[in-house]
Order: sequence, then C-alpha cells, then structure tokens
Amino acid sequence: MADTAQPIGSSRALLLLALPIATLGCARGASQGPASDAAPPDATEVADAAPPDVAQVTVDAPPDAGCAISDGTAPALDGIDDLAKYPADQQLTPGAVLGADQAALAWTRDALFVTVSSAAFTAPYEPLHLYVETGAALATPVAAMGKEYSGLTPALPFTPTYLIAVRRVSDAGRGPYEGVFVAAGSRQARTLALDDATFVAPDQQSISVRVPWSALGGCPTAMRLALHVVHAQAGNEWKDLVPATHTPWQMPGGGYYEIDLTGPQSNTSWALR
Repeated sequence: MADTAQPIGSSRALLLLALPIATLGCARGASQGPASDAAPPDATEVADAAPPDVAQVTVDAPPDAGCAISDGTAPALDGIDDLAKYPADQQLTPGAVLGADQAALAWTRDALFVTVSSAAFTAPYEPLHLYVETGAALATPVAAMGKEYSGLTPALPFTPTYLIAVRRVSDAGRGPYEGVFVAAGSRQARTLALDDATFVAPDQQSISVRVPWSALGGCPTAMRLALHVVHAQAGNEWKDLVPATHTPWQMPGGGYYEIDLTGPQSNTSWALR
C-alpha cells in the first residue's frame, strides 16, 4: 500500500482493512507533545491481571539442558546507562523516532535481553511491545494482528507466539502490566510477570527487560521479532519501530527480523525480512 493511503488524522478515522478488529494508524510526522497523565480508558485491558498460573514460570528458571542457543554475555541491566552495556553490533536505530532513540538486543542460553531508549517513555502509559515468534523451526510467516492498547491494534508481519510488554507506569488500577502475554481467544493472557525483571532509567527515557527462554518456548533456536512503542497520538500512533521497516499501522505489518539463536549475536547476522 502506498504512503498516500496511510491515514494521517485521528486513529478513529483510520483506514479499516479486511480484519474487523484492525485499527491502523500512522507512525510518522512530528510529535504532538506528551500524552495526558491520565491513563487512556482502555489502556489497561483485562489482560493486565495475571492469571492464577502466572507463577509457574520464574524469571530465574534454569536453562534447558543441552540447549543450542548461543551463550552470549549478559548485560547487567539495572536501569543505569543500560544501552552502553551492549556491544555496538547489538544496538539498533529504530524507525519513527522521537529524538535520539536507540534499541539493543542480546541473549544468553538463559534469557533474552532488550533495552529501548525513547523520549516516549517520559509520558506515562506508553508501552514497549515486543512481538516474537519462536520455535525449533519457523513455518512460512502469516500476517496477524497484535494486542489492542489505547484503542489501537497493530498489524504484524508474522503470527507471534508471545508478546513481551513493559511500560514506565505499571499500575493503572488493575494491577501490574509488565509480562509475557499469549493469545487467549480474542484477548491476551499474561503468563509471566516481569515486574522484577524490568528496569527503568532515572530519567525515564530507557526501559530494559530480561525474559527467560523458559517463558518463550523453553529452548527455541529460531525467532522472528518486531517491536514498537504505542505512542497513541493522532498521526503518531506508533513510534520507535524495530526494524525500521516495521509498519504496525498498515497490513501486513512491514519488516521484521528473523534470527538464528544458535548463531552470532551481531545484528549483521540477523536476516531482515
């Protein structure tokens, strides 16, 4: 779809495509200022509450014996200058940035590590949503829709098996938000709380998260990945896109990374699809 077909006004007047729950917005253009301090009425979907079995997977679960995931160096995430703890070839410049925004990705045999620095996080209720499809092998990708947040439902270039979701303001009256989510009918269910594995910088501009592979399929050796920040402002509904070719406002979702988790952790080895 050409850029001329992308809506530029309010998300309530966006172009609707074949999937009936799709709400597609444009991520481009200048920022229109910080979001309101009040949480959007639908920003805390019922999925925010952890299901009864949320404690069955723990953040420090031991690695799968004999797992072939390449064992890199774990960044010591604590919210203090976390981006600098990743090698340069594991750092990325997102698309649709709000300033000097950056992202970084690494993994060990135990866990996946992600840090995103964005001016969007200085406003409350603007979450980082990281979609992954993991497995021993990946079938042909099938476009899908992601998790609704603040009236927006993103288009994705593959069908995710998991959503990793974190935000600076974690409690809007319905419990913590940070966690791993999976599809549960027409909604999302949180299967792992990440409240103690999420780190926010003192200046509020960076968010880091550590997610055990035990919550992402056990020992996956292949992964598809796309992430964005839900900005929820007219004309700027999604920001900080990784990869930069990801288009959550437009089906089928644009680009994504396909990563061999047994191989090098350098972003030059990740396949951009």
